[in-house]
Amino acid sequence: MPESTGIRLGGLVLGSDDPERLSAWYRAAFVPSAEPGTVLMVGGSRLVFDRRDDLQPSTREPGRILINFYVEDIKAVVAHLMALGVTRWIRPVEDFGPGLIATVEDPVGNYVQVVELAARPGAGR
Repeated sequence: MPESTGIRLGGLVLGSDDPERLSAWYRAAFVPSAEPGTVLMVGGSRLVFDRRDDLQPSTREPGRILINFYVEDIKAVVAHLMALGVTRWIRPVEDFGPGLIATVEDPVGNYVQVVELAARPGAGR
């Protein structure tokens, strides 16, 4: 089968002992206009929050999965996150070659990266 023929990533499921709380954080942080619920549409993909009884309240290996949000204005997004009270910054805004990146922890300890790709040749858009 040719690579990626007819295949696309439909979304990501985040397990949580409190999916409503986790969903509310992502909605406030990245899609404030979205309706409440445990399915959040982000840029054409679904971010699903699933209640799981087999999980601890906080992840033990936060770097195992990195959730990336590509943005047009990283400084505005970082300011918005700070206004929401986000204090768990793993990496402040820094240049990583093809653009800028910042990493924050969500309420259960998952690493969330905010990425602004540079609009220059070879930047990987």
